Amino acid sequence: MSSSIQTPIIAAVFLLAMSFENALKGLLLSIEKFTQSRTPIPAIMIVANTLSLVFSPMYVWSLLITSNCQDSSLATKVSLHFFVNTFSFFLLYKTWVVSRKNTLVAVGAAILITDRCIWALTDCARSKSIQIPQGCYYVQDKMAVIGISTGGILVDIFCTGVTILGAFRDLDSQSSSRVQQIYRILIADNVMRTLSVMAVNAFTLNYAMYGSLQIISGSPSVLLVIPAISSYVYTQAINLEFFWINLRRDVLREPEQRRMISNISTDKSRRSSSESV
Repeated sequence: MSSSIQTPIIAAVFLLAMSFENALKGLLLSIEKFTQSRTPIPAIMIVANTLSLVFSPMYVWSLLITSNCQDSSLATKVSLHFFVNTFSFFLLYKTWVVSRKNTLVAVGAAILITDRCIWALTDCARSKSIQIPQGCYYVQDKMAVIGISTGGILVDIFCTGVTILGAFRDLDSQSSSRVQQIYRILIADNVMRTLSVMAVNAFTLNYAMYGSLQIISGSPSVLLVIPAISSYVYTQAINLEFFWINLRRDVLREPEQRRMISNISTDKSRRSSSESV
């Protein structure tokens, strides 16, 4: 293999290694969080991080294998779709909770996750990897990858839109500064996550429209790197939840901290007064 041929595979392996490391850390933190709260969010994160850990080595295996082409390709594809759809479920579930468990939001979320699952099944059924003398000849179904990318973009838009509408609904001039801060954090969370994930989906969609969706073992192709990029960005995005959790917790603790400081100051003042007497 020449260095030019190795470049996409090296890039993919590098991204997958970073994704694996982040998923391992995220899994440990998710387990710790779940043991403390027993709530659905960390439970979903445990599943997502576990699936990310499974996908990374499987994809490296599929990049290097030159036999059992269809079996390795299908197994890797199934693990990727489980991971990506779990991530979408995580976003949609969070959005439903933020909407105060609104029925219309639940219906919209159900439609979007069903759409994601249908395109995943279509991809598994119609994308093929064929054994040839040179190794494996992979053919990605164009409609499936367009549907998958579009579905991901719709999930991102839906989650961000619902969160922003919720802020307009719940916030007014009478809202406390703490409530306003919480919504600012929720919106920042959704917008940043949407921008990163949408960038991946938009790139994939653009490549599916104009790039080659066929790969022969050993040949360089951007298509080889796209699943690794998706894995890295999605794993980073889901584990950023711990950062946002800490920000929200700090906002909620501020009044308590101020009361503690006030009480300490009052006690010191009283002691000083008693000592002077």
